[in-house]
Amino acid sequence: MIPSERLTMNAFTSIKSAWKSAQLLIAFHRNKDGRSRQDPRLWSPKNGVAGVTDDPKVKESFLVVRGHGDAGDVQIKLHPDQLVVRRDPEAIGWTGVIIDHYGVKVRVGDVWITVQADGSIKREAISGADDTSWIEANGEFLRLTPEMEINVSGDGEKITRTRSDDFAAIVGDLAISRERSEPGAPLAHDQMRRLAKD
Repeated sequence: MIPSERLTMNAFTSIKSAWKSAQLLIAFHRNKDGRSRQDPRLWSPKNGVAGVTDDPKVKESFLVVRGHGDAGDVQIKLHPDQLVVRRDPEAIGWTGVIIDHYGVKVRVGDVWITVQADGSIKREAISGADDTSWIEANGEFLRLTPEMEINVSGDGEKITRTRSDDFAAIVGDLAISRERSEPGAPLAHDQMRRLAKD
């Protein structure tokens, strides 16, 4: 076992965690007549090689990595367009990772963190405190919540905050604060698409 550190709310505590074994499996999600199975039929290929099929809803290749202690078991699904990694919800840290051609998404608690191919980062809450934040590749920061929009330019020269009834900004050495011309007009947060809560 490999000693590591676990991040708690206030401090790191020492833990021991490791993954101890891996098994390649193929899941058949349909019967020979094409009907969906309630539980997939699992098969372990004898030569240790499994093809990646075009439709993972019919036949799916994946690895099961058994965890020890706080590590939790991990399932790595091999899809033609992405790798999907799922982890026991009781395990420490992240519980899901999706990797595709465009970036990497990591689920921690009820938050998805996405790193795009251009280096930009997106943080989106999927329940509870509903808010989304971005750090663009040029360093610009944007946060949208039901109550306000916050934007900071990449060079730090411009900071703005927009709420339903007022607007405030710092541009260089100038500070601005005023009522919105259309109080109560919807914020960008109210018009944006949401992640599926799966």
